[in-house]
Amino acid sequence: MQGRRYRKCFRFMLLCCTVVAAWSVIQGSRRRLRGTDSFGYSSLDGKQDSVFVEGCLDPTWYREQLEYSAQNATFVMLTRNEDIEGVLKSLHSIERHFNQWYQYPYVFLNDAPFTPEFVQLVKTATRAETHFGVLSVAEWEFPPSVREQSIFQESIDDQGDRGIMYGNMESYHKMCRFFAGAFYQHPLVRQYEWYWRLEPDVEFFCDLTYDPFFEMHRRGKKYGFTVLIKELYWTVPNLFRFTRSFIRQNNVEVGNLWRLFVQGYNVFSDDDLLDKLVNYDHEIQPELEKDDKIKQLLVDLKYRKSEELDRDATRLLIERASRKIPVVEDKFDNEEFNLCHFWSNFEIARVDLFSEGLYAKYFEFLEASGGFWTERWGDAPVHSLGLGIVLDVADVHYFRDIGYQHSTLVHCPINKAGSQLPYAENPAYSDILRPRGDVAGKLAGMTWTAEPAEDFGVGCRCECPRQRDIEDTDQCFNLWYDITRDA
Repeated sequence: MQGRRYRKCFRFMLLCCTVVAAWSVIQGSRRRLRGTDSFGYSSLDGKQDSVFVEGCLDPTWYREQLEYSAQNATFVMLTRNEDIEGVLKSLHSIERHFNQWYQYPYVFLNDAPFTPEFVQLVKTATRAETHFGVLSVAEWEFPPSVREQSIFQESIDDQGDRGIMYGNMESYHKMCRFFAGAFYQHPLVRQYEWYWRLEPDVEFFCDLTYDPFFEMHRRGKKYGFTVLIKELYWTVPNLFRFTRSFIRQNNVEVGNLWRLFVQGYNVFSDDDLLDKLVNYDHEIQPELEKDDKIKQLLVDLKYRKSEELDRDATRLLIERASRKIPVVEDKFDNEEFNLCHFWSNFEIARVDLFSEGLYAKYFEFLEASGGFWTERWGDAPVHSLGLGIVLDVADVHYFRDIGYQHSTLVHCPINKAGSQLPYAENPAYSDILRPRGDVAGKLAGMTWTAEPAEDFGVGCRCECPRQRDIEDTDQCFNLWYDITRDA
């Protein structure tokens, strides 16, 4: 009898040890994948841009400050009726992490009428105002003069044959074209000064306890992003060619943000010949050595007989005289698009930045080129090059403190030590902000972990997925780091 009791105790202890060990493994697997060189361990604040608020604030206290004023701003989402599950997921996330406290309205756009069911489900997911709009044929479709050409469908089919991502989807071409230009002219969008673009099926990981629209306004910012990555080359092979043509034809003086998106080839600005011959840093030293020998040879020609001249230098002179200027296929006006761009499925910006002025003129130029259908130009690289034309670095803000995921790409910051506050729900949202009931949502949440608070952190109550941060996996952030430190 006593032996049986001992065996039961032993089994119970073994079970407890197994559970503890399994929990330790699970917790270890939930830790973020960060290398020792991760940007997450350092501040990215520079002379041109810095995080608006590190850590948490009390939203009620923030709104009561005398200088605070809500902005004429809205969320905007282009979606379809069949995307309702993804729409509700995004709404739940942004309401839970931000809009329950600030109540900014939503604009939903569709190329077809929204169903009553869609409208009702959306309205029950927020206490904020909601507006629903249908795009006109002119806003969504390519002009008849384009669609009626046989080359229109041939171009789209050809992109599919060549394996260009989304290249054979006419609707994707329409969407990119719409977001690149017509989006900002829509009546439901134009009535606002600011917009925050949302997509279906996105997730936010940190609480945003301040008003980003107000902070952008009072700090003189015009555009905000959270993901910076490279574009797929074969989606935009001629976009930069047309962009440089627009700049030349209109005598445009680009802003200093332009440096973020281009690789310059002005290696020898004080020597026209060497500037044409040399394109890359690794070519500099060998070419300088050749140039020194040739220059010395030209001096020796005045004082020495031909048989006394350096034969190697003579050979180099003959080679240079017959040498063709090297061609860099995608170099235009001594510059090349480096493919870096702001991922525009998340952006907070002024509406008039795109609806008026030089950017609007740039879009019309690109529209006339036919590139939105002959190639698969995304709105993100178009936005980015357009912003590079019209903005300076100081006009742009990196929302580093906003944790965000779209598709497989993740950004999620470390929490700020000493600046965390307990979560306080808006009582009016108690019946809306209930836990997500879908199995996928629950499983996703099980893989998130609260980020440890560190002195170099910036986040507020961030709970991050395990994936590596896009900050640490894309070289475009190195460029952003560098240019925000320039005077």
